[in-house]
Amino acid sequence: MPAPLLYQNILNTKKLLLLFFILSCSRWDYEDKSMPLESSAPETYLSLVALDTIYASIDSSGVVEYAIDEEPDNSMLWDTLPHALTTITSSRQELHWWGEDSDGDVIGYYYKWSSDTSWSYTDLESGIFYVPIRSELDAFVFQVKAVDNFGNEDLTPSKLTLPIKNSSPEISFRYLSNPLIADIGGDTSFTFPTRTFVWDLYDQDGNETITDVFYAVDDTCSSCWSRLDGDATSITLIDLEQGEKIFFVKCKDIAGAESSIIQFPDSTEQSDAQVWIVKPVIGDVLIVDDYPLDNANNALGWYLGMMDTLLGENQYSYWEIGDELPFSSTDVSANLNYFDHVIWYTAYNNTASANDTYNRAEASLVNFIMSGGNLFINPIDFEDTTFTWFPMDSLVTLNPNGRLHTGTVIESPIDTSLNLSISHLIAVKVKGFWPDASEFDNVQAIYQMPEPEGNQSWSGTPTICSIGQYKVSPIELSGKVAIMTLPLHDGYRPKLQGNGSAIKLFQYLFESEFTP
Repeated sequence: MPAPLLYQNILNTKKLLLLFFILSCSRWDYEDKSMPLESSAPETYLSLVALDTIYASIDSSGVVEYAIDEEPDNSMLWDTLPHALTTITSSRQELHWWGEDSDGDVIGYYYKWSSDTSWSYTDLESGIFYVPIRSELDAFVFQVKAVDNFGNEDLTPSKLTLPIKNSSPEISFRYLSNPLIADIGGDTSFTFPTRTFVWDLYDQDGNETITDVFYAVDDTCSSCWSRLDGDATSITLIDLEQGEKIFFVKCKDIAGAESSIIQFPDSTEQSDAQVWIVKPVIGDVLIVDDYPLDNANNALGWYLGMMDTLLGENQYSYWEIGDELPFSSTDVSANLNYFDHVIWYTAYNNTASANDTYNRAEASLVNFIMSGGNLFINPIDFEDTTFTWFPMDSLVTLNPNGRLHTGTVIESPIDTSLNLSISHLIAVKVKGFWPDASEFDNVQAIYQMPEPEGNQSWSGTPTICSIGQYKVSPIELSGKVAIMTLPLHDGYRPKLQGNGSAIKLFQYLFESEFTP
């Protein structure tokens, strides 16, 4: 076949194939009338564990009434509320929820209580809520709806109706805030006109539902109560009248439920003091008995007799601490601040010194001194860190063998007429010290040990009684503080009366040092 004719046949064949392809596409092609799938809204679910049975009914006026753990009266029509939990619960609610979305992801939730005005958002799937109950029994509705990643919200939120019963609040005195009989050595607690009471509050519905605390002294009549805010956990009573007292306290929540009344003293708390007596403040001198093992109060009697001579009978006050200071440091400071001068003596032997409380009163003692009060303190056994607030450069044990014999003279560099002498064997280890005046002014040694003789173990003349003042400012000084490290009394007899009575030390303090 000639080439031109062959070429023409090939061209015709291609045209026929193209026409067949076009006709084929036209036959099978059709208009796509389908629509894309719309995203669906998520679904939300709630779960809760319930406790006691509650019954609900609606009276003739449409008011919902409830009963707890009681079979319904046959004369009434009872039913549960729609979506209601058929148990009674507290206003503290722990709820759990979750969501599912068929074509996307749940990214969060909106929730609302019937007491709320708007929805709140969260990406959590649980929460603890305190329903604001304001009556003894009420019902609250909780709703939650899921939100997916397209912004769709569940159009039918999950709903739960919770019958809520108010729980009464509880109140109790803070542990050890009231004195124990074992600590004060008797069943009677004596205080001066200041006393702090401390308590703990609890409400199953949440402590924030406690709105009021009420307290009273001596009487619980309707007009006897004083109100404190609902978060108050202590009260410091001041200017108390002397005599036997009783303290009462209770609390109330937002729904009007009250706790039981607790009191001090309380005969049912047999380990606590059973009587509380307020003592009057007498004079401007306070004797502090920090020697609880002196059961016969021989040391206290000696100090009181000395003050009778110096100041006159009933011209001073005394405070027997026992094994424990008052629970609140406010009371410790108040007891000291009633007076201008404090004489504080402690236990004689090293074992009994473990019961001393002066270390725990350090902050109150320093504040008393810085406020202008004068302090004489007679500790027997202490370490280098005991009186970090007193100007001691160093300490030395005067009698490593535990014996300081009679006849040893205690010399006064101020006036030899003040010299004392050991009248009975001192059978405990005692300390001497060298003062450090870096933080004090007017530091003066009142008594020193003599130069050692024979087998006496100290060297030089270490101080055993010194007095000084804090430098409050460049132009202002504190009250004076004197410390003596040899015992004046051992609970049986005076120790330093071999050269006349030790009363001359206190006479010197009151006439020369503790005067304005």
